[in-house]
Amino acid sequence: MRHIRTLIVAVFVAPLAWVLLALGQVRSDGAFGDTLHASSFVKPALLLAVAGLLLGLLATLRISPLGAVAIGVVYTLSYALLLVAPARVTRLLPDDFYVAGHKLDLSAPLRSGVAMVLGVLLLVAAASAQRWRAWPRPDAEEPGGSKLDDDRPLGTEGLGLTPYRDSQSSYDSPPSSFEDELPTRERTLAGQDTYRW
Repeated sequence: MRHIRTLIVAVFVAPLAWVLLALGQVRSDGAFGDTLHASSFVKPALLLAVAGLLLGLLATLRISPLGAVAIGVVYTLSYALLLVAPARVTRLLPDDFYVAGHKLDLSAPLRSGVAMVLGVLLLVAAASAQRWRAWPRPDAEEPGGSKLDDDRPLGTEGLGLTPYRDSQSSYDSPPSSFEDELPTRERTLAGQDTYRW
């Protein structure tokens, strides 16, 4: 079910990211005029950042990589088809489309090669075998069948280790308390501290 959900999300994200990329590239290209103004790059940067954020989230979220694979295949295939029938592919993407009064060249991601780069990146991001596994649930059980024990104490007790003892101490008779193993401090007549075990 998680694979189907990400595939449905990819159906909406793929064209939306493509349109944002096209808008951002056209506006960024228009900002490179005779005089460069920093304010001219604000809108293109926002459009390109949102497109990258959408694709990046789909590529890195640990839900299912199927959506990233689908978009990666479509983006890569769109550019690879230029090797076979470039005129037919460019006719499918109009360059005189208008959105909110702004000219939108839908073939811009193809002409710049961004579609190929992003497609391959998405495919590589989904290639990891770990991405296809579901996150373990908090109440998951260990392979042995016992529940994970988060209340295990820290230290030697939690690790199942026994404290160090010298050759004179007996393993059969543990000390009555931890304080029995600590040295005692005594002050001599000269005012120096000595420690006795």
